Amino acid sequence: MDQIEIQGTQYPLATLGQRLLAQIVDGAVYFGIVLLTVLPFGFKGGVVGALIAGLYLLFQDGLAGGQSFGKRLTKTAVIDARTGQWCSFWQSFVRNLLLSLLNFIDWIFIFGAKRQRLGDLAAGTVVIQIGPDV
Repeated sequence: MDQIEIQGTQYPLATLGQRLLAQIVDGAVYFGIVLLTVLPFGFKGGVVGALIAGLYLLFQDGLAGGQSFGKRLTKTAVIDARTGQWCSFWQSFVRNLLLSLLNFIDWIFIFGAKRQRLGDLAAGTVVIQIGPDV
């Protein structure tokens, strides 16, 4: 299991599979938000739903414990790569804005030693596995 040390503490890095599954789950959340607003409210509801889904996309990793819904399901979290603190809303915005703009290009860099995509590098974050002792 690959790990990263931050300020003397070892954290297990999230696997590529965990990260991909979390991304798929979060994609379903975005789609669900839009769908739940389009069905009862039509096009105008869909626009509002798309805005809400966009806000979720940008700020999802700043939620409690550095976890989006997908990360909560996969038992992973985003932390600050320098301090080990949970991802802030600003870091979430930076890392996910790059994902939104670059899409799959952003994921090319996930194969490095710390498994950081471009968004992680820009935001100074890393995705870890969490457990009862983290």
